[in-house]
Amino acid sequence: MQTNTSATESISAQRNYQLIVPFVSALLIVLFLFFIDEGYYDFRWMTDPGNWLAFLMYLAVFFVIQSLIYNFGLSYLKGPVKNILMLGVVTVGIVFLILWLVF
Repeated sequence: MQTNTSATESISAQRNYQLIVPFVSALLIVLFLFFIDEGYYDFRWMTDPGNWLAFLMYLAVFFVIQSLIYNFGLSYLKGPVKNILMLGVVTVGIVFLILWLVF
């Protein structure tokens, strides 16, 4: 009986990662985009309720894209390597975006 409970908990944890990692990845991207959006390079946009609506729409779109990448594009990887690669790709992508904007 313990084996089934352990397997069920493992599947549940895996499902959580399938949602959490793409969400964090999408959140980082959208926060960065909104940070540079108005040219202020700060988070003044958070004071306007209309910006929150746009933020949630962007977050939803990027979450779907990141979920597809995580679940289908990186499906050949297993374990923490998949999570590290997903978050690493976002970090590298943001760095390249900054370099593209500066140069």
